Amino acid sequence: MRKIALIYTGGTIGMRRNDVGKLTPMEFEAVSDKVPSLKLLPIDIIPVALSHPIDSSEMTPSIWVELTETIESLMDEVDGFVILHGTDTMAYTACALSFMIQGLRKPVIITGSQLPVGVLRTDAVENLVSAFEFAAMVDENENGLIQEVCIYFEYQLLRGNRAYKRSSNEFDAFSSPNFPALAESGVKVTVANELLWKSKGPLLIQKKLNQEVGVVTLYPGLVYDQLPVLKHWKVLLLRTFGAGNAPRSSQFLKFLQEVEKNGTIIVNTSQCVSGSVVPGLYDSSSTLEQVNMLSANDMTFESALVKAMVLLGQGLSEEDFRGKFTTSLSGELTD
Repeated sequence: MRKIALIYTGGTIGMRRNDVGKLTPMEFEAVSDKVPSLKLLPIDIIPVALSHPIDSSEMTPSIWVELTETIESLMDEVDGFVILHGTDTMAYTACALSFMIQGLRKPVIITGSQLPVGVLRTDAVENLVSAFEFAAMVDENENGLIQEVCIYFEYQLLRGNRAYKRSSNEFDAFSSPNFPALAESGVKVTVANELLWKSKGPLLIQKKLNQEVGVVTLYPGLVYDQLPVLKHWKVLLLRTFGAGNAPRSSQFLKFLQEVEKNGTIIVNTSQCVSGSVVPGLYDSSSTLEQVNMLSANDMTFESALVKAMVLLGQGLSEEDFRGKFTTSLSGELTD
C-alpha cells in the first residue's frame, strides 16, 4: 500500500461561504469529510495542513518555503504528495516547488477545483481522486512512476512548470501550450512515459528566494522615458510582443541601457502564452540586441519569474545565473 501525504493549503476546493456570503477557506478536516471516497482508495493517506489555510491569491514565497520544508520533512516517510491548492496561483507554486526541490524522485501532484467541494456539480472529487491515482502509480521497479511536480486538472496531468491558468470560469482551467500533457484520464488512463521528467542529480533542496525581480509589460502607447529604473531590481522581466519584439525607440533603448547600467539582468519574455522568444527574428527586435539580454525561450511567464527568484536566492555570479537560467533545470524549457 502506497503512503501519500495530502497537504492542504486552502483554495476554492476547501472553501465555504462565511457570514457575509463570501468564500473563505475552511479547516482541512471539513474538506476530507466531504469526500468520503477518499477512504475507499487503496492507499494510506497522511493528512497535513499548513499553519494557516489561505486563499491562493495570498500566496507568498514564504509559504513556498513552508511547503518545501513540509515535503522535506516527510520525504523519507511517504511515497508521494498531493497538494490541495487554490487555482489563482497554482502555476506559480508548481514552478517554485519544481525549482526549489531538485533531484526529486517522488510525485508531487498539485490539484484543486473551480467549485468548492460539496456543492452541486463540483469538479473537486474527480480532481482529487485522480491526483491520488497518479501519485500512487509505480514503475516496473515499484518506484513512483511520476517523479516531478505536476498539476492535475480536468482529466489532464501537466508538468507543473509548463502550465498556466487559462480560465476562471471553466473546469478546463489549465493549459500547457508549449509541452504536451504527461497523462490523460478518462475511461482509461494514458501516460506518455517518454515525456516524464527523470532527475539525474541528487536531491537538493533550496529554501532561499530573492524577490528583487521587476516586470515591465510593453503596450502601444507606453511612455518609455517615464518608466522608473528601480535600484533594487536584480532581474527585469520584459514582457515583449510576439516572438520577442519591441518598438525601435530611442527612449526605450535609453531605458534599457539605464536598467543594464544599474546591474540588472534583463530577460525577454513574450506576452504570448504559446510559442517562443526568437531573438533577432524581426527587425523590430533590433533595439533589444543593443543590450545583453537573456531569452526566456518557451518558458511560461510564471516559470521565468519564479526561476529568477530561485536562482537569485542561490547567490550566483551573473555568468552562472545566465547559464542556469537558459538551461532546463526541471523540464521548464525546450533546449
